[in-house]
Amino acid sequence: MTGRLVVGVEGPGTPSRDWSIERDRLDAAGATLMTSICASEEEAAAALRDADAGLVHTSPITELTLDVASKCRALILGGVGYEHVDVELAAERGIAVANVPDYCVEEVSDHALALLLALARGLIPLDMSSRRGEWDHSGGGRLTRIRGCRLGVYGFGRIARRLADKARGIGLAVMAFDPYVDRSEMEDASVMPAESLAQLLSCSDFVSLHTHQTPETENVINADSIRLMKPGSRIVNVSRGALVEERALYEALRSGHLAGAALDVMAVEPFDMRSPLLGLDNLVVTPHAAWYSEQSGRELSRKMAGAAIQALRGELPDHTIVTQAGPRFSWLDT
Repeated sequence: MTGRLVVGVEGPGTPSRDWSIERDRLDAAGATLMTSICASEEEAAAALRDADAGLVHTSPITELTLDVASKCRALILGGVGYEHVDVELAAERGIAVANVPDYCVEEVSDHALALLLALARGLIPLDMSSRRGEWDHSGGGRLTRIRGCRLGVYGFGRIARRLADKARGIGLAVMAFDPYVDRSEMEDASVMPAESLAQLLSCSDFVSLHTHQTPETENVINADSIRLMKPGSRIVNVSRGALVEERALYEALRSGHLAGAALDVMAVEPFDMRSPLLGLDNLVVTPHAAWYSEQSGRELSRKMAGAAIQALRGELPDHTIVTQAGPRFSWLDT
């Protein structure tokens, strides 16, 4: 494996990565790491042209990049989602795509629950009004008792299951909808299966989104689906911003149909500071931070480097995303 080149790419507009953990692991395996900040598909293609494997953070991987990266065995994605990569096309080009779905389960489920509690207890407006000298317990808006409320979880993967477990521990009843998960798995977790997304939305006091961004799920929370939600309910999104149609959310928050929303993700990131959403007191915003802790950051780096090393050794990386054609890569076992 000596002499192999691994290229780490990241998009602009996010804090620059340290890369030291990846570099140390790859050095120990006899591979060289080079890194690049890529603001365009042309820059990403140029950076990955000679790579034997790529470590990809936020940079979109387009057909141009896949065509140019002819030596590349695998692209290891720095996170759970993979909507920015055409996985099927990559497989056709002989490139495996792997994600790291298990590095931040605790962090994201903690963050979702923290946002839910912040909405229920009006923590952000209470903090802001207190700092203005307004010592008034009613400054938090419409506060609610948690115990006895129902949390509806859209998606039932690792993070959603962990959130459900934590939510039940503080007195929430939990319902879930995921068309790709057998209802028995939900029942085994003491979670009530919903028959449809419509049922989930109409029966829940809080809704938390935990599904991949796909053509099926883009703008799944829109004016029509929001109308199904209970008056005074609240929504949390720690998944992908594209799941929520932001204008419809704004109107529902402004009118009071929704008592609150908490977003760790938005359709355009970094957030557009001109968005009318940011002028609402019943919105909580965090900067795509749900995944992060010192521990998860280190774990992500270790696992990305480890997956790249697997590919360089001729092994299929852990968590390679399954394609319709299946794993047919000429470099396996070489």
